[in-house]
Amino acid sequence: MAHGASHDGADRRIEPRLRVVYLVAIAFAVFLVRDARVIAALAVAHAAAWIALGEGARALARQLVKLGAFAAFVVASYGLTSEEPGVDRWTALDLGVARLPVNVGGALVGLVMVARVATVVLASRVARSGDARAIAEGLRRLGAPAVIASSMDAVLALLGDGARGGGGGGGGGGGRGRHRVEGPSEGFLAGVRRLARGDVGFLVDRIERQIGRAEGYVEHASAEAGRAPDGGRRARDVAVIAGLSLTMLGIKALKLLPSIPFAPGHKLVILSPLYVVAALKTRSRLGATLTGLVMGSVAFLMGDGRYGVFEILKHVAPGVVCDLLVPALTRDRRSPGTLAWTMLGGLMGFGRFATIFAVTFAVQAPAVAWAFLVPGALIHTTFGVLSGLVSASLVERVRQREDEDAYHAEAEPTPTSEPRQLAPVENERS
Repeated sequence: MAHGASHDGADRRIEPRLRVVYLVAIAFAVFLVRDARVIAALAVAHAAAWIALGEGARALARQLVKLGAFAAFVVASYGLTSEEPGVDRWTALDLGVARLPVNVGGALVGLVMVARVATVVLASRVARSGDARAIAEGLRRLGAPAVIASSMDAVLALLGDGARGGGGGGGGGGGRGRHRVEGPSEGFLAGVRRLARGDVGFLVDRIERQIGRAEGYVEHASAEAGRAPDGGRRARDVAVIAGLSLTMLGIKALKLLPSIPFAPGHKLVILSPLYVVAALKTRSRLGATLTGLVMGSVAFLMGDGRYGVFEILKHVAPGVVCDLLVPALTRDRRSPGTLAWTMLGGLMGFGRFATIFAVTFAVQAPAVAWAFLVPGALIHTTFGVLSGLVSASLVERVRQREDEDAYHAEAEPTPTSEPRQLAPVENERS
């Protein structure tokens, strides 16, 4: 960061808990405010604060450029589809060879969404100004477990960055599997087409890339704060939870099937298997639950969903189901059949929709309202069942990658070992 020594010292004196309160307050304001002019003003104010705090104009420009592709995709997805009658304002864009109908009202909704995301991303950097681990420290002082605090700090820092680097100096990420994902990442929709053919390689690559970025950020943040890097079980769990949360947030940000009321929850087909991976790759007994909590909390801070804080429960519930059942299904490295994974996916889908039941109960809705929830529960459960087909292939591929990594780790000579000791083994195999 481009801070002077005195400026940096002043920033570090700011109480970390106040930083967290500030960030949450801004996220709530962006979530509650409907006036696009106010949201735009908040984004501009945080851009000005970024520069005033010495974070650097070039770093700000890089951050906005990194958000550019995401912003263009969101605006286009809303501008080319119907939003709702009160918002839609269609016009024809003359392309010379054809006229393209554009929903100007929908595009403005997309711009507001982008402004919300940009404001939270900028606010997270401003809140951490002068102290790379301020958010994590503030959450710890407010009583949050270290693994949650560190994971949320990493996600907020890396949110909106490209695959090559971490926000706030995270770096391209060390970590396992990085040798497989150094090339350009595949487009998401192309990956979905591969997924439909049973090829989950693109998803495994995306997961490994994000976990590697999170590992790099955790190491960098520790060094920047003048602390020894976290090691062992907790550091690895933080990287897995943050990496999977970033993967989920990237999937959630895409408006694949906009304004199709009969297909809510369609992204469960891809999101649900990631909870299974979290349960398998973390050492914590609550790995999937913590992943849902971190992802849901960050999504909520970005203004996700229509049910306020209840939205966090929507992301936690599938993780709870996973943490209860996945260890039993995979004990002693068993490989459950597709039927078992589809049943688990159905339970996760229903659990996710159970949040809406909780909201309905909280507002004491009349009995007839419950009947209207039945179709939604069936649809979410159905998409959850379909996710089991992805989970079966994904678990197999993740385990295969882990076995390959373990083999290569054993084969690579350590500083105290002699490479020639591997020669007889290779000769025997040949």
